Amino acid sequence: MNILCVIPARGGSKGLKNKNIKHLLGRPLIAYTIEAALKSKLANKVAVSTDDPKIARVAERYGVQVIDRPKKYATDTAPIELALRHSVSYLKAEENYVTDIIVWLQANLPVRKTGQIDNVIKKLISGNADSAVTVSPVEQFPQWMKKMDKRNFLHPLVNNSKHYRRQDIKPLYRLDGAIVAIKAKVLMSTKNLRGVHVFLGKRTIGVIQDKKYSIEIDSKEDFELVKHTFKKV
Repeated sequence: MNILCVIPARGGSKGLKNKNIKHLLGRPLIAYTIEAALKSKLANKVAVSTDDPKIARVAERYGVQVIDRPKKYATDTAPIELALRHSVSYLKAEENYVTDIIVWLQANLPVRKTGQIDNVIKKLISGNADSAVTVSPVEQFPQWMKKMDKRNFLHPLVNNSKHYRRQDIKPLYRLDGAIVAIKAKVLMSTKNLRGVHVFLGKRTIGVIQDKKYSIEIDSKEDFELVKHTFKKV
């Protein structure tokens, strides 16, 4: 079985300039994700998909393959699944590498639990699912949320909700983006479909993890939070 870890990392970040190669505790941010992927005992290929020569040089320095991502798949509005499909197609065309499972790892989530990548892959394989993803518990529930009208008056997002105590509400989870494993045939077969997370297929297994493993870096404040988190994991 061919299991491919892909780390999409485009240039031109607007929130934090050059964030994917910005140094965190002495190493480029993307290095943490690359190293986590290389520790996987199940994946047999790791690649960084990028349109940025600087990111490409860093990736090569850390010993992984670089896939040159077309500009049309690296815009602010391009869905990530376009880059993932391109990686699968590129490796098939250039190396005759047929991907069975693709593992998407975000470069700006540097803190991952040891062995979690392989854990997610195993859940996918054993669970007869289309995909498996890490999820974190939600602390704010839709039943408590408000929407705002044009006059700034607040209204319940969920009408007629009787739940006002946390213990009365069933647990909810969010896809935290740390690790996403998808069967390649599912990813490729959803090419012409549109919808939230439709590329994950119809059967997705959630792997619950602590929120400290899902800190996404998009600002200077996030960098400081991650530094503090690394001292505790």
